[in-house]
Amino acid sequence: MIPLLYKLRNKIRFKKSGDAYLVISEIPLKIIKINERVVEIMKLCNGKTLIKDIAKSAGTSEEHVFKICSYFSNKGMLEIKQARPAEKLPSVSVIIPSKDRKRELKECLNSVFAQDYPKNKLEVIVIDDGSTDGSEDVAEKFPVKIIRNKINRGQSCCRNIGAKKAKGTILAFLDSDCVASKTWLKELTAYFQWKDVGAAGGFVDGYYKSSGLDRYECAMSSLNMGKHLQLSGNNDNTFYVPTCNLLVRKKVYNDTGGINENLHVGEDVDFCWRMRQKGYRLLYAPHGAVRHKHRNALLQMLKRRADYGTSEAVLYSLHKNKKKILPAPVLSSIAFLGICVSIISLSFLPLLISAGCYLTESIIKIFRMCRMYRGIKPEKIFFSIIRSYFSLFYYLSFHLIRYYLTALLLIGIFYFPVWLLALFMILLCSSVDYAVRKPELNYPSFLLFYLSEHIFYQAGVFKGCVRARTFRSYKISPVKKIA
Repeated sequence: MIPLLYKLRNKIRFKKSGDAYLVISEIPLKIIKINERVVEIMKLCNGKTLIKDIAKSAGTSEEHVFKICSYFSNKGMLEIKQARPAEKLPSVSVIIPSKDRKRELKECLNSVFAQDYPKNKLEVIVIDDGSTDGSEDVAEKFPVKIIRNKINRGQSCCRNIGAKKAKGTILAFLDSDCVASKTWLKELTAYFQWKDVGAAGGFVDGYYKSSGLDRYECAMSSLNMGKHLQLSGNNDNTFYVPTCNLLVRKKVYNDTGGINENLHVGEDVDFCWRMRQKGYRLLYAPHGAVRHKHRNALLQMLKRRADYGTSEAVLYSLHKNKKKILPAPVLSSIAFLGICVSIISLSFLPLLISAGCYLTESIIKIFRMCRMYRGIKPEKIFFSIIRSYFSLFYYLSFHLIRYYLTALLLIGIFYFPVWLLALFMILLCSSVDYAVRKPELNYPSFLLFYLSEHIFYQAGVFKGCVRARTFRSYKISPVKKIA
C-alpha cells in the first residue's frame, strides 16, 4: 500500500475542452490538457482518501494513481499530506552510537522511551564507542542493550555493529545528541507500509534557540531537509537523508552493505545513494522530528561545514552517475547572463538582451496559453514569467556563491565590478533564504553567518578536490526545463 495522501490545491479549475479537459492553476500559472480519468483522480485527492481507495474508485492501479499525483504535485497543483500511521506497527530497533556524551545520552534515551509506540515492539541499542566520561553508567539505568567498544571506532562502525545485533525489522538511527519527538517513530514507520520504500528520514530541528548562531542553525543547518516531502529512487539526482534521523528496513540495510566505515564525512550520502542504486526508494518527510544539539560555537560550525565540503570529491568519485542538476532554460539563462554582463561592464546595453528575452518568452507563452484557454489575463502571464525568472536567477546565483564566491572576491581586487556582481548575487540569495527560512535573528547577523558558511564550505570543496585529484564537484548538468 502507498500511504501517501494528496490534496488538490485551492483555486485549481477544470474546464471542458473538446474531447479533453484543461486543468488550470493561476499560482503557479499552468494549463495542462488531461483526460476525464485524470480529472476523476485529481478530484478524489481531498487529503483524506488513500491512494489505494482512489485507485479502486478510478478502476486503476495504485502505482498509476501515484504517478499521476506525483506529476501534478511537481507542477504545484497537488500537495502531499502526512501519511496515516500503520494499523500494524513494525518492530523497531533504535540504534544510538555515543562517545563521551553522558548528559546528552540521558536526554536522548528519555525521549526514546517516551515514544508513543508499543514497548513490546521497541528495542534500544546503545553502542558506547570508547567513552571515558561515565556514559555507560547512564545507559545502564535504561532497559537497553549496551555494546561496548574498548577504543573509539567511529559512528559508521557503531551503526554497523548495532545493525548486526538488532532484532527489529526496521532500524532507526538516532544520534546521541538528538532528542526525539514523542511521535517520531509512529510518524516515520507509516511510510514503510509501501514496500518500495527502503528508508525514510524525518525533520531535524535545532535544539538550542538562545544565541544568534543557534537560531541560524535552526533555519539553515545542512541537516534540515526542508518543509516538503521528497521521494526518489534509482536516478542521477543527489537526494539523501542524514543518518541522525533515518529509519531503514534491516533487509535493505544488509542488502546495501551497511555504511562505508572508510568515510568519516558524507557516509550518510554514500549509503543513501548506494541504497537507491539498488532500486529502493528513499523518502524524506517533514515530520517525525528530532531536535539536534548542533555545534553552537562559530568556528566549530564553520569547520564542520568545511568538512562537509571535503566529502564532495570522494562522493562523486565513488558515484560517477550522480550529477549536479542546474536549471538552465535558454531564454531566462541568457537574461541572467545579460544582467551579469551589465554589472561587470558597468553598461545598461546588455540589459536590453535580458529585456528582449523576457518579452520574447512572454509573447510565446501568451500565444500558447491563449490558444488553449482565453480566460487567462495577459498580466498574469507577465507576472508568472517574472516569478520564474526570479526563481532561476536565485538558483544560478546560489550555485555561483556556493562554489565560486572566494574566487569572485579575489578577482574583484583587480577588477572591482566583479565585487558588484558578487554583491548582487549575495543580496539576492540571502534575502530569498531569509524570507523563506524565516530565521529568528536580524538580517545583518544572518548575512554574516550566511557568507561565512559559504566561504568555509567552498574552501572544503576545493581542498577535497585537490586531495582526491578530481574536480567533478564543479561539474554541472544543465536542464532546459524546470518541473
